[in-house]
Amino acid sequence: MLFVSSGRQGDANPIIKNQGESLRNTGIELEYFVVSGRGWKSYIKSIKPLRKKIQECGYDVVHAHYSWCAYLTGIAMVGLRVPIVVSLMGNDILDHWWYPVLARIVARCKPWNAVIVKSHEMKTRVGISRAIVVPNGVNMERFKEEPKEKCQGILGWDSAKAHVLFPARREDTRKNWPLAYGAIELLNKRIDNKTFNVGHLDSIELHEMNGVKNENTPILYNAADAAVLPSFYEGSANALKEAMACNCPIVTTDMGDCRERVEGCEGCYVANTYEVGEFAELLEKALKHGKTKGRERLLADGIADYQIAERLIKIYEQVIK
Repeated sequence: MLFVSSGRQGDANPIIKNQGESLRNTGIELEYFVVSGRGWKSYIKSIKPLRKKIQECGYDVVHAHYSWCAYLTGIAMVGLRVPIVVSLMGNDILDHWWYPVLARIVARCKPWNAVIVKSHEMKTRVGISRAIVVPNGVNMERFKEEPKEKCQGILGWDSAKAHVLFPARREDTRKNWPLAYGAIELLNKRIDNKTFNVGHLDSIELHEMNGVKNENTPILYNAADAAVLPSFYEGSANALKEAMACNCPIVTTDMGDCRERVEGCEGCYVANTYEVGEFAELLEKALKHGKTKGRERLLADGIADYQIAERLIKIYEQVIK
């Protein structure tokens, strides 16, 4: 197999790599083709080398991730009889109104043998009826519950405070930092006014996940008293599933497949609005709850990376036939 994706410094992004390694663990021989650089020129430059690699290596399936890599792969493989599987990931379809229109037009021309989307909401938005809903899996070996005190000590977090994790950069407007920040401010005022009690803790601190190496992210989830995902839209939020795998309490807005993932999981809450008051109320509940059974829920729903790998293999077998 060949995975096609964008990446930095010639390396596939961690989400794609995690999926690829879960497939390798089943015995599949898999290689990566990474489009480095930014902008459409990088994709144009990649057409010839991608075609050459496919012609020389004799892959059974090529799996392209993100819409622009899917278009690139479709062009590079004109006339080649190798099945193409495409994964539309979320922001590559939801960022602009014309993205799903373009994907729908291309899909109807059928250069892609199978189209994967990450949630039922995405399938509705993109309007490709044959799309298959397969969320990204979670590496359950990496993301697992660890002692909070130990992880806070590694990070140097003050044990006299409650810590809330915003698993994104505040500059990313899609992730909606102001809602998380407003909810923390409101709860800290309640602590000062003694209308909210978080035990021995004297305040709440909000941490963004910025400049953190991928291998260190489990430490942050385990150090946090809760994680917040106030995004305006997502495909299938990987951060939510990673937090669940660490049994971290969660407050999220109703986007992507977040409601489906956490519904009925105690300590995980979905806001119905983007109002600071509602988000703060739910965060108060999450902070009081403590550890969840999110990991158990993920396994029951088949969201572990090895469980998702089995579903992908069935799709590959179908397109090969």
